[in-house]
Amino acid sequence: MKLMSRNSAITTVSRSMIIALLLSVSFMIPHASAAGAKTGVVDVAKVIQQMPETKKAENILKSTSKQWKGSLDKLKKDFETAAASYEKQKAGLSKTAREQKTKALELKLQNAQKFQMEKFGPGGALDKKKSELFAPIRTKMLTAVKAVADREGFSLILDKQAMVYGSGAVDITIKVIDQLKK
Repeated sequence: MKLMSRNSAITTVSRSMIIALLLSVSFMIPHASAAGAKTGVVDVAKVIQQMPETKKAENILKSTSKQWKGSLDKLKKDFETAAASYEKQKAGLSKTAREQKTKALELKLQNAQKFQMEKFGPGGALDKKKSELFAPIRTKMLTAVKAVADREGFSLILDKQAMVYGSGAVDITIKVIDQLKK
């Protein structure tokens, strides 16, 4: 019994020391950041949405997607037509002819599925096109954020979506949008 109470006392002291350490560190952090670090926030999504380049990129993306969707629909339609034709002819075909037609149908289906994955799947051509179109937009936005941060004396800028709490005074979104118009 004495052993259990002694371990309990040690555990209580250890917990108390850890809590005290955490509290002292948490009180030091705000003072350290207040000493010279100025933090701001920017609504990245709003800034990007306001940029004229974004509309152009979205239109290109929609056009490309629509074109690829048309090609995919054609591949699917060709498969469905071939499958319907096969079903009508199947009874009158020899075993070898049925096997050849089945393989041809499977190949058409695989081609349609492959095309769909290459264009619309994760890491596909549409994702790559989106990255290609939006990379310069993001770079331009980040350059504007840096210019405003440097001019206003901010040492840290966070995306507004990541902010849990903050004053509206630290929001530089409008300043960044204005910087982009220069």
